[in-house]
Parts: sequence; structure tokens; C-alpha cells
Amino acid sequence: MSPPVFDARSISTARNASLRDAPRTWAWLGRCLLLFALGLVMAGSARSVAFENPTLLADLQQRARDERLAEHPMWRTLLHYRKHPITRQVRSLADDPGFFMAPDGARNPEAELQATLAALFDPRPVHALEQTAACRFVARQRWLRSALRVDPQVWPEAECARYAQWRAGLRAEKVSLIFPSAYLNSPASMYGHTFLRLDPASTATTGDAQAVPMLSYAINYAANAHESEGIAYALKGLAGLYPGQFTNAPYYLRIREYNDLENRDMWEYELDFTPEELERLLAHTWELGPTRFNYFFIDENCSYHLLALLDAARPGWGLAERFTWWAIPVDTIRAVTETPGLLRNVRYRPANSTELKARAQALGPVDSQLARELADGSLPPDALSARLPEPHRQALALEAAERLVAFDAVREGWPEHVVNNRRLTLLKARAGLPSGDAVVVQTPPHDPTRGHATARIDLMTGQRAGRPWVTLSARPAYHDLLDPPDGYQAGAAINFFQLSLSREANGSLRFEQLTPVDITSLSPREPLLKARSWRVGMHVRRDPFASTRGERHVGAELRGGPGWAWHLDGAEATLGYTFIDNHVQWDRARPGQPWALGTGLAAGVLWTPSNAWGLQLEGHARTYLAAQPDEWGWRAQARLHPHRDWSLQALLQGQHRERHGHVSTWGLGLMRHW
Repeated sequence: MSPPVFDARSISTARNASLRDAPRTWAWLGRCLLLFALGLVMAGSARSVAFENPTLLADLQQRARDERLAEHPMWRTLLHYRKHPITRQVRSLADDPGFFMAPDGARNPEAELQATLAALFDPRPVHALEQTAACRFVARQRWLRSALRVDPQVWPEAECARYAQWRAGLRAEKVSLIFPSAYLNSPASMYGHTFLRLDPASTATTGDAQAVPMLSYAINYAANAHESEGIAYALKGLAGLYPGQFTNAPYYLRIREYNDLENRDMWEYELDFTPEELERLLAHTWELGPTRFNYFFIDENCSYHLLALLDAARPGWGLAERFTWWAIPVDTIRAVTETPGLLRNVRYRPANSTELKARAQALGPVDSQLARELADGSLPPDALSARLPEPHRQALALEAAERLVAFDAVREGWPEHVVNNRRLTLLKARAGLPSGDAVVVQTPPHDPTRGHATARIDLMTGQRAGRPWVTLSARPAYHDLLDPPDGYQAGAAINFFQLSLSREANGSLRFEQLTPVDITSLSPREPLLKARSWRVGMHVRRDPFASTRGERHVGAELRGGPGWAWHLDGAEATLGYTFIDNHVQWDRARPGQPWALGTGLAAGVLWTPSNAWGLQLEGHARTYLAAQPDEWGWRAQARLHPHRDWSLQALLQGQHRERHGHVSTWGLGLMRHW
């Protein structure tokens, strides 16, 4: 429970009044003295050095001005000052007035430094969590004392009981940057997520049985919002209308959220921090705890603010300054791991779904189907031996079924009593069998930092409708199905705000297409997992078919639908898929009716035999309502990747619309990831 707020000045006044009034009772004097003592404790035992030496504060403020400490990179880092990319004006990214001491501190580093020095000598607990400024802003206090080279006897460090208790409870001696992989079903996590884990010393060096990562604490920055708001959630996130805050929670809760519930593989990057750097990191984390930032999905997101936090640990890194317009989580991880002397080692933690895929591979298709029947309850455990005589195979099937029940329960929302009864039945049957070999999930050969960069620029030339044609495209993120696959989730594609410009023969460069978002999730059907595939895309594009006047009008479209995918002939490199291809189109130049609503099927094959090249073939056919002309078409693409950030592309495409004819396109292009 938080202690009551006491104002040191009012307590002192009450104490003096009681001393002047001699007829008062000793009980009244005792109560006043008790209040005075409690006020000192609530102030965090921070002594008012300014009262002992009236000239000290003025001397320190003048020295800070003379040495231009307000321009020091560390001060700019602690206050999160950045130059606006367009106006070049300095402003803080913190959006909480309680984070600043000066009225204009958010835009005036010098005024904020002077006001902070004054506030550090104020013993009143008037800040968040009923703290003095010295205990609310521990990192600022420590850095200013060091930068001004003040004798500890003259300006001692404040004794902050709350911070000391929080720091001791973390038991942190190591730091790891954690990357849960992309989760396409969540708008906020479709590019992945990052947070920090604070680890105690290893059991081998301390003998502490609790020194395990599961019991560590995690530092997380996220929007204070609910994804159930649907499209409003995405729009508000793009506009920065959600508050973002730092929190800390046990690591096992993060594992349950990402590994178990969302089935996301996790990568753990242990950082090489000195004890001094760790203390700076924790002190600044304490400062950021009650502080509100406006959360933006694109730039000021979880990954960006974690980089700013790491910058406070080791001055001079400038990790956050490398990202101006957008901060994709995997790019920020790459920036950290490529910084010399920062990465210690990398570990992989597979998701539940990844482990189930490994068990399905160990069981084979036939026995995996038995595990599925056990999990569904259609095959009683006591009937398993008749269909699977080998005890070690029975054990493997029962283990897979038990984990499959937990997996399905989350996805299907089963009642808890149903889940517990099914799991208990399977575990009892498994207990009667001998121990078997453990199923080991192989670590992928490449972690996410070894993949291509997420931004890309394309240049392609060829012919369209028999006329020479050049197109220039750029996107800030992220990955498509034919990009080099290493380091990315197989079968997942996200294109975000891709812009294309084109020029035809004897024409000028003009707008071709803008893709705010295009997502494809190919999840192959397997014996154990009831995988679902889907895709959705939003486009503002120039119609490929010219009007009677020879013009190609600009319209908007929304397309997508559910689908199915399969590994063909047991080869994971070859993926067949089909989608229900719903389509809504608007074009004001369309004769009679600007809207077109249709549906159909799309089917294709994706072949990626190696990280060096890939091939995709796809065809579609759609029929429309309201007598709108039907459409069909096909596309063939091939990519060659001589380098992870360079690709060569070949394209063949045919499009047909009733009463409009046929448009054929071919092109060759160069792609550069950066």
C-alpha cells in the first residue's frame, strides 16, 4: 500500500507552533514529532543540501551552463530529446508533463536541466509514487552528480527506499533482448515484438536454485489499448492516439502470452553489459515507469523506445537515432546485434506449434492422425495399443495428444473442465508406459538478424500491352513470399505502404499503385495442427485496362479471404494453396456503377528450394454482381538472390476482363533491400 502524502513545510510549521504553545500537552508534542519523522521517511531520506549551503545550487547551475551539459548526448538521451525530422526542432518524445521540471522542459533542454538541478535539492515528496525528485529521477541525479564532479560529502546521493526495494527485487545481473517472431493475427505484432529480460546470476556461480530465466523479470513497452477495437485499433495506433508505458512482469507470463497462446517462436539475445551499464539501464527504467509516451505503430513503438532505453546504459551508442521514419522490430534487433561488443550469445525458444510440428514429424502421418484422434476424444487411450503396438510409439502419441489438447483449447476456447479432463486422461495413460526419447526441436540455421533488410526499392522494365514500360517501387516493410526466406516466418508475407510509379513509352512518370497493407498467411495443413490460411490486401491503383479514351483511371480495391495450403509431395520447399478471392472495387469512371462486388477462387504454387531463388505461379477467376464484367488472370514470378539484400526478378502476367480484352505484361527488374 502506498504511504500517505506529507508536505514537509506544513509539518515543520505545525511543529514550531506546538513548541510556542507551552500549555499544550506532551501527547500533542509527541504526535507532531512522529509526523515530522514520518515526513522525513516519506521524502526518501533525501537531505536538502541547498539549505546547508545556499550557494551550492547556484554554483552547480552556473557550472552546468559553462560546461554546456544541456547539449551533452547523455542529457539528451535521458530526456528523450530528438530533432524533428522535418522542422529540425528539438523536442522530447515523452508526452507526460510529470516527466519535466521546467514548464517548457519538453522543448528546452537547458531550462529543464536548470530546473532539474533545483528540484533535486527539494525534499518534498511531490512526484509520482510520492517521491522526491531525487528519487523519482535516479538516473538524472546520478549522471548530474558525476558530470559536475561534485564531492559526495558535499552532495551525497539520495537514499531512495522504494527504488532500492524495487532494484533488489529484480535481482538483475544480466540483460537479454527478446524477440517474439511475427504474429499475423495481431495488428500490433504483425512485424514481431521486442522486450528486455533481466536475469539473475547463473545457478552455477551463485548456487541459487531460483536463478533461472523463467523467474526473471521482463521490461516491456506497449500501447495501453485493446485489439478488440478492430479497425479503430489500427487507425488510432497509426495516429498515436494510444498512451504507451513501460511495465515489468515475470518472464514466464511473457512466455505464456507469446510462446503458448500466440504460438510465436522467441529469440533471446543476451547483451554484454558491464555492472555500471546495467545500473544505468535500471535507474532509467525506474524513471520511465510512470511516464506516458504517445504510442505509434510505425516509429515510436516497442522496439524504438527499447533502443532509447539501451542508449541510456552506454552513452554514445546512438541506437535510436538510426531510425527516423519507421522502426521495424527485426531491424532494431539487427542494429543491436551488429554493434561491436554488445552481443554475448543467442538462444532459441520454440513455440508450442513448432514443437507440435516436430512431434508430428517424429510420429509420421499415420501415427500423427492417431494423436489427433486421442486429442479429439474419438480414440480412447486404452484402445491405442490395438492400433499402435510399440510402447515407445504409444508414449510419443500420448505426449503429442496431451500437448495438442492444450493447443486446441486456446484456439477453440474450450471450457477449462473439458481441457483438464482430457489432459488428465491422457497423462494417466502415459504414466503407465516406459520413458521414451525426448523430442528435440532443431534450432533454425539462421536467426532473424541474418535475414534481408525490411525496406526495399525496385526497378523494373519491360512491356505492358505491347508498349515499353518502366516502374519504380519502394516500401518501408517488410517481406513478401519470394523474398529470401532465411530469418523470416515461412509462408508469411506483409507489404506495408508500398508505392509504385510507372512510365510508359513517350509518357511521364505517374502514380501506379499504393498498397497500405497486403498480408498473406500460408499455413500448411498437417496431421496434428488445424492450420488456417488467409490473405487480405488494400490497394489504390491505376486500372490495368484502359477506357474507350485510352485512359487508365485510378480506383480503390479491397480483396482477400480464407484459404488452404499444403506441402506438395512431402516437400516443404513446395507449397500449394488456394483462396476464396473476394473483391470489392471502386472506380468513379466505371460506366453506370462505380462499385464492383465479386468473388471467385485463386490458386497457386510457391517453390522456394533454397535461400538463393524462388518461383511462384498463381491464377484467379472472379465473377461480379450487377452485370459487371467477369475477370480472370495469371501471374508467374521468379527471383534470384545473389545476396541477401539484392534480388533479380522476372515477371510474366496476363489479365482478362470481359468486353475489355486482354493485357499482357512482362518485365525484368532489380531489387535492393536496405
